[in-house]
Amino acid sequence: MTETIRHLMRLGLSEYEARAYVATVALGEGTVKEISQESGVPRSRTYDIMERLAKKGFVEMGNTSPICYRAHDPAIASKRLMEDITRANEKILKELQDIGNKAERRDNPIWTLTGAWAIEHKLEDLMDAARREVSVVFFSRRSLLQYAKLIARISESKDVTVVLSHQPESFAGLLGNSRVMRLRPIAGFITEMEGMLCDRGFVTNDGQYCIEMIMLADKETTLILTREGEGHRAIIITGTVLNIFGHDTVEKLVQSAEEVHVRPLDE
Repeated sequence: MTETIRHLMRLGLSEYEARAYVATVALGEGTVKEISQESGVPRSRTYDIMERLAKKGFVEMGNTSPICYRAHDPAIASKRLMEDITRANEKILKELQDIGNKAERRDNPIWTLTGAWAIEHKLEDLMDAARREVSVVFFSRRSLLQYAKLIARISESKDVTVVLSHQPESFAGLLGNSRVMRLRPIAGFITEMEGMLCDRGFVTNDGQYCIEMIMLADKETTLILTREGEGHRAIIITGTVLNIFGHDTVEKLVQSAEEVHVRPLDE
């Protein structure tokens, strides 16, 4: 299966529809027999598939015997797909919002997210929602590179402090108006947390967890980003004793850090 067929399936076509449409584009125009041979779609199914594609506006039929099919311009077909998806998405969002408005809300102080997309958007939401200040401690250089643009944007309207464990000077100009600081481990603090600091982040003694970042928004919400195997996990804590621990951890690391006076890139 080619990437083109996979993408068409993501946009709503079935596998056979995607195969038949790509085959028709490749042929320019063709009969059911030719399209079946080119696409690998069983001939007995190709008749129905081509009729469905015609109804969806992807192909047109010639007044010939046997019937010949010609593909519409891919740009037009793609636009049609996107319009259908947009309409469906708007309808789904409205229905889900109506359902959600009736749902019972529970005050859960701890939430866990997995998956890069979900974590990135939650981090952005928390930073955008912060009213005054955001403090972020990066134990991993890789995580900082991933979120540098977001931090620079947030720093335009809020007080942002970024504490880095590795070469803070190398991030000159990448973090906007953020106060950039060098991590200076507090004596005994790392030992108390039962782990060690390395290039990957703060690794627990059992090697099971690697903390890459801790963020504190308005001293009210803590987000801890960990790497576990090949994936990431974000723990969001609000209004509980664990948030006090997160708050105190970030505050201690910020207070002991050394501010780095970074020259702008255009100097």
